[in-house]
Amino acid sequence: MSQSKSTPNEPWAAWADSFQKMMSSPANLNPFVGMPGMAGFAGMPGGSGIPGGDVAGLMKSIDPVEIDRRINDMRAVESWMRLSLSTIEMSIKTMEMQRDAYASFSKIRESAEQTTQAAQAAMNHTMGAAVKAAKRAAPSTTTGQKKRASQSSAKARAR
Repeated sequence: MSQSKSTPNEPWAAWADSFQKMMSSPANLNPFVGMPGMAGFAGMPGGSGIPGGDVAGLMKSIDPVEIDRRINDMRAVESWMRLSLSTIEMSIKTMEMQRDAYASFSKIRESAEQTTQAAQAAMNHTMGAAVKAAKRAAPSTTTGQKKRASQSSAKARAR
């Protein structure tokens, strides 16, 4: 990756460069690397767990400016990690909302299908009852009535 230069429009560029350098090697994660007597600090990568040198010599060689720079670097990493964590949390919440919305829409669809089926069944029942009632109420046509109806329609066509 190319190195970015820090400008007023890119406030995170310097931090990104520093973070990239720090993450390029596990040994760079040790904030005590480069400080005399602290390379073997317990619990840090590449350390033996036994600090070397005497405390007075160590205190003389520690540069407060370098310590402040490293503190600022570590705080920048902490801020980035918090931002990443909040982004992940928001993504999870969004996916949960999508899942819940999908489940709700599925239930609404199922309910609508059941309502439609019930309405169709009720309409079929009502229509069937109406047809039966109409058949019962209509007078039955006799054979003579059929003949007269066909003769009158034939006369109407002849005209």
